[in-house]
Amino acid sequence: MEKNKFKLGILCICIIIVITMWTGIHTKDKKGMIEGIQDMFIDYIVDAGMSNIGIVELTGHDKYASFQWKVIFEACPFMTYLVENIENIDRKSINGSESLASVYPGYRSRNYFWSGAGSDMAVTRRLFENSDMQVAEMLEEEKDYNNMLAENEKVKSGEITVKGTEESGGTDHDGSMNAAGETYIEEPSSDSSPGSETGDADEVFATQIKNNLLSIEKLKKSKSRPYLLKNFYITDSSTSIDNSIFNVGKLLSKDVTLKKSQEPQILIFHTHGGSEAFIDSKKGRKQESIIGVGSRLAYLLREKYGYNVIHDTTEYDKINGSIDRSKAYNKAAESISKTLEEYPSIQVVIDLHRDGVGNSVQRLTTIDGKRTAQVMFFNGLSRNASGNIDYLYNKNLQANLAFSLQMKLKCMENYPDFARPVYLKGYRYNMHLRERYLLIELGNENNTLQEAKNAMDPLAKVLDQVLTGE
Repeated sequence: MEKNKFKLGILCICIIIVITMWTGIHTKDKKGMIEGIQDMFIDYIVDAGMSNIGIVELTGHDKYASFQWKVIFEACPFMTYLVENIENIDRKSINGSESLASVYPGYRSRNYFWSGAGSDMAVTRRLFENSDMQVAEMLEEEKDYNNMLAENEKVKSGEITVKGTEESGGTDHDGSMNAAGETYIEEPSSDSSPGSETGDADEVFATQIKNNLLSIEKLKKSKSRPYLLKNFYITDSSTSIDNSIFNVGKLLSKDVTLKKSQEPQILIFHTHGGSEAFIDSKKGRKQESIIGVGSRLAYLLREKYGYNVIHDTTEYDKINGSIDRSKAYNKAAESISKTLEEYPSIQVVIDLHRDGVGNSVQRLTTIDGKRTAQVMFFNGLSRNASGNIDYLYNKNLQANLAFSLQMKLKCMENYPDFARPVYLKGYRYNMHLRERYLLIELGNENNTLQEAKNAMDPLAKVLDQVLTGE
């Protein structure tokens, strides 16, 4: 008996030593330990579906719990949530087993569901920041995004062609529906009667549009290069202006229209698709990055305006799994060149970016009552402060400039401040690949994903107007 007690005592001492060593060693790497425990709990809960898991109540865990328990609670806020919200947990039976029907309320809330039941119930139950509508929209967006990617692959392979014909110019603008069930309504005229509920806003809008039209008219009449550069462009300090390429008459009269065809005509891609997202985007989710916004633009151009569009969702700034923006343009040039060789019918190339400003400024306007990210067309001049960069020669430079300027002017005709001045900078940015090449900076890191997506409707409308010559 004494020997058994002795053995038991030795065992207890060993256990205490191991626990002490574990605590001492890992205290130095608390952050790593927290992340490891968190991932362990998440993996377990996801795999198990929370089937038949009971809720454990720990009274005063925050104040009296041991170091190890505090780490566990800090590492896994889901456990804390269970303890503190025992009355708010719904259960739903599936195939004879019970599963927690909830959405994890922490920072990974939109990445994980705890069961099929959780997925079903999430759209009807509010937990923390995720309202019923937000969760439902998120699920629908995911479905819509996946549908668009699948459709894109079919377009590339030639399995399907876009709706509409050359004669009709696409589907009717007042009755089309997208995959989310939204109906497009023809936009009202900007000169609504002052007696309407939105009369004041319409009057301001009309005044701003009138001022824009006056500026455009002055440019067309004067054909003044100084007036053009001062009022429609921003020139980066790293480059310089060659006045010979800014012939106002030529830029305005350049024919950039495009006759619609069943062949692929527009290519959308993202040089910095892996690193450009928005203030509320979830990390690692393409549909919440600039790539997801590009899918929205591709969908509108196909379904609403009848263009055959290819959307390249490659993350060109991701090299061997890590972000490397320094090689992105070279990597993109190689791939895009192959796509253009395969589809010579593509005449419009759009490199869609999200701008970065490094401060708290938002690029924001309001269109049709919606908070909308502004756009900025960007041109590389293949030129630095000392002059032309010979190894970056661009035979399509003036055509590029004409295309972006006409887009800018058309934006001004439709919306007061949707498009910021065209930005001029050195280098080439692959714009030599096509005459109708747009590099677009959309909003910045302080805009929300929804604000960015809202910008795709007016952008698609303006692009269609420029390409059709309306």
